[in-house]
Amino acid sequence: MKLRFEVEIWLVERRKFNLDKWLKKQKPQKKVQEPATDEMKGPVRIQHEVEVITRRIENSRLDLTCNYQDWLKLGFSFADEFGPAGRSYFQRISKFHPEYDPSKCDEQYDKCLKRGKSGISIKTFFAAARDAGVNIRV
Repeated sequence: MKLRFEVEIWLVERRKFNLDKWLKKQKPQKKVQEPATDEMKGPVRIQHEVEVITRRIENSRLDLTCNYQDWLKLGFSFADEFGPAGRSYFQRISKFHPEYDPSKCDEQYDKCLKRGKSGISIKTFFAAARDAGVNIRV
């Protein structure tokens, strides 16, 4: 038995087999990420850093307000940076003092707000946290 082939079949240019074309490609999954601190700028970045450090203080239950002067400086630092919005940070770091009273804390923060610019910046908070042994790297 003799097979007969058409000449045109042999003249067709064949492509090489590509395995990647036949394998099912998985679509990359989108990951939900918090914004990197390098992308954040200005007040948003500072607020993020203060929030992270405040959570670390709360988790370790550290008292940064050992004496009145420290407490006062922290109140001024939050008032200077955040204005009325800093009240919650002041409450959160003050609550670990044995004589903590929320109403006195609010009263003190109101005084810090009324006084205005005191020359104490948010750097005071970062320094106090660092001195207490809190990791301030965010």
